[in-house]
Amino acid sequence: MSTINSFNDALDFYPTSSRPSLLSRFGRTVRTYWGALRDALAAMRAYHDLTRRRVPHDTAVRYVLDKHFKA
Repeated sequence: MSTINSFNDALDFYPTSSRPSLLSRFGRTVRTYWGALRDALAAMRAYHDLTRRRVPHDTAVRYVLDKHFKA
């Protein structure tokens, strides 16, 4: 059996914090936000392209929602 030489040696058995850092959580949030914004803008472009081609609103909305978003 070994002896404890310092206070830090005595605390070695505590688990380390597995919580991600604030910067990591912020980066993940920003990435999620920009991904959602990119998807929304792509859907908007597709909707406008369809309505410009005289596709009825209901048909264009259904097509865009089915193609761009998981329901």
